[in-house]
Amino acid sequence: MACREEEIPKVGDYYTYDIVDQSVIVIRVAPDEIKAYHNVCPHRGRTITEGCGHAARLMCRFHGWSWELNGKNNRVVDRDEWPAATLDGVLDLVPVKVDRWGGWVYINLDPDSISLEEHLEPAKAYLDPYDLGGLRYHWRKSAIIDCNWKVALEAFNRPLNKSVA
Repeated sequence: MACREEEIPKVGDYYTYDIVDQSVIVIRVAPDEIKAYHNVCPHRGRTITEGCGHAARLMCRFHGWSWELNGKNNRVVDRDEWPAATLDGVLDLVPVKVDRWGGWVYINLDPDSISLEEHLEPAKAYLDPYDLGGLRYHWRKSAIIDCNWKVALEAFNRPLNKSVA
C-alpha cells in the first residue's frame, strides 16, 4: 500500500513512496486515473520528487529534463548535443504496476505479478460490503526500526480485553 486516494485528490497531486532503497512516484494523471513511476531520472539516476505535492509536470532538478504526468519525456536540455540513439525511446519514466482498492493505492515493483484483485481474494469479497473506500485516516506515523517487524508490531499491540482471566 503506497498511499490513500484522498492524499492525491487533484490531477497533478503526487505522493512519493519510499521502501528500502526504492522510490516510487504515485501521481493522479486524470480525475479517475492514478499512475506510478520509478522516482529516478533516466539520465543520471537522481530522484525526481520528495514527499507529497502538486506538479503540472515532473522535473529533474539536476539537468532540468522534464516529463508529462503520463511519464512521457517532454524536455531534454540541449537535446541537439546528445546522440539520438542515446535518447530515443529511453527517456520516459519507467512505470510501476499500480492498482486501487478500498481507497488505498497499491504498487507492485514486479510487472509480471498477479493482479491486485487476485491477490486480495478471498478477503476482498468479504470486505467489499464494508465500504473501506469511505474510510479516512486521522494521522499516520512511520518509523524505521532495526528489528524483525513482528517484534515491533507485538510490542505495540494491546489486548482488547483488559480484564484478567
